[in-house]
Amino acid sequence: MKRFRIMAIAVALMAAVVAEAQNIKECWITGTAVPGGVQKLESRPDGSFMYAGKLVAGEARITTSLQKGKTTKWLTPADTDASLVCNGIKYKLLADKPGAAWQVYFTEDLYRVFVDTQKSEVRGEIFRPWGELFIGGGTTEKGWDNKHMQPFIQSADDPCVWTWTGELRPHTEFKEPDAFKIEGQLKWGPKQLHPFKPHADVLETTQLQQGGADNKWQLSRPGRYRLTVNVFKLTMKAEFLGE
Repeated sequence: MKRFRIMAIAVALMAAVVAEAQNIKECWITGTAVPGGVQKLESRPDGSFMYAGKLVAGEARITTSLQKGKTTKWLTPADTDASLVCNGIKYKLLADKPGAAWQVYFTEDLYRVFVDTQKSEVRGEIFRPWGELFIGGGTTEKGWDNKHMQPFIQSADDPCVWTWTGELRPHTEFKEPDAFKIEGQLKWGPKQLHPFKPHADVLETTQLQQGGADNKWQLSRPGRYRLTVNVFKLTMKAEFLGE
């Protein structure tokens, strides 16, 4: 019976930590590795946070507030030498002091740092610009034939920015005639960009996720479009150009 009570208490404590993590509203990254000393992470529709930008060799810490106080939490790795570039390291929330810092070993312009509040994990990577980007689906002429998807054009000023201009309209001869996807190669995966929710209206989409569920965009208005995608910052702007 005593053992059962101990296990129940442990489960309750774990649940409380997860609930607290899920209630994180804002995040900042600070430290010697951060240009200007501090940068705010972008809040994302799934409750996660992302920083996309330059980091220099040094130390970084992630906090829920820039104000001192009991409500401020530090997302701290268990190890003192934890690299910020990782596939996912669990963090613990410290309220009284920052604790161990995340280590940044290389100066690069294209760092991405993700805070997953559901898993209580921090993941970081040095991003490499993609070499191609395509659109395909029931709203395009060739439908879901991934060998004939239509290419985006890479910006001459920013290798992470891609633009596609063309016609999107339902083609009833194809499955899911009013849906489309964006791929990072001329096949389905591994590099894919998706909306956070299924059947998302392309005109209302601003943030993307790389990978994840196989969500597709839904076309609400047929016509000519210009789609501008930043594969580094995971953003998209859709412009309706007319019918």
